[in-house]
Amino acid sequence: MNVFRTTVVVLLWAPTILTAQAPQSSGKPTELVVVEYERLVANGAFLTPEGWKKAGKLYEQSNAFPPDGRILLMATGGNLGEDWVKGNEAQVETKWTDDMGTIDSTLRFKPPNPLVTMTSYVFRLVYTNKHRDIGRNGETVRESTGPWEWKLAEPQTYRVATPVRAIEYLVLMREKTDSPLIKQNADKTIAALKRTMNGCGRASAC
Repeated sequence: MNVFRTTVVVLLWAPTILTAQAPQSSGKPTELVVVEYERLVANGAFLTPEGWKKAGKLYEQSNAFPPDGRILLMATGGNLGEDWVKGNEAQVETKWTDDMGTIDSTLRFKPPNPLVTMTSYVFRLVYTNKHRDIGRNGETVRESTGPWEWKLAEPQTYRVATPVRAIEYLVLMREKTDSPLIKQNADKTIAALKRTMNGCGRASAC
């Protein structure tokens, strides 16, 4: 189980070239959790402490909000499907989802591997009535009991956003900082993301 959990964490953010046909969502309870996750990504929830806390309710365990570090960029609204359910565990996979690269703590943009055109994200879920809030030092801050429901089993570690929400965030951070380097990085990243959104393809190729 520990090996499987580690593999899922890697797959959750590791792009893979797809060969299988994309699954169609049929509105199963496990799938609806991932649909809600994508909705929160599209709304920019993972970029603010308040939104992060709200999104944490989807997880069996939620980590403290990371104020800096990488931001993972992804498209939303692709196909998804439940792979399997075994007792109180399940797996849902999204396909035809674009990996849009990352933004680092200094607001520099790193485009995705240009060889990857489609990305598969794998989510492991558990059916539970428990939830834990984890502090910045890894300690359990709060543990609560509620209704039985499907929750994402692997806690969110990185902030994640669509390019549209990332641009809004970059504009805000550019206005707040006094660092010429961060302002410059923000401008370059905004320009790269806009080129990508305008259909230019991978930003590194524009």
